[in-house]
Amino acid sequence: MTNRMPSRELQEHLWVFPMDYPIKLIGLAGEELRQAVNDIFLKHFPEFDGSTMTVTPSRTGKYHSVTAQLRFIELEQVHAVYADLAACPLIKTAL
Repeated sequence: MTNRMPSRELQEHLWVFPMDYPIKLIGLAGEELRQAVNDIFLKHFPEFDGSTMTVTPSRTGKYHSVTAQLRFIELEQVHAVYADLAACPLIKTAL
């Protein structure tokens, strides 16, 4: 069974907010993944521009990696975003 909970070993005591944070996700290939990720980011960052995400297919084409730069204001925001990403069935890994 896969553990879909975000890791708490993030060394949060070292973080300084606000902070720009690069986030990378791996999920099942398709436009549905891009839309789901965009919707999650817009929920937490209403000013997020989905055109800034980069999507790269895997060698076999089964998966896509999605990369974006997010500006977190507080720690709770980090946990909320990762919880929503972990709950999305299209996303396999969030880094």
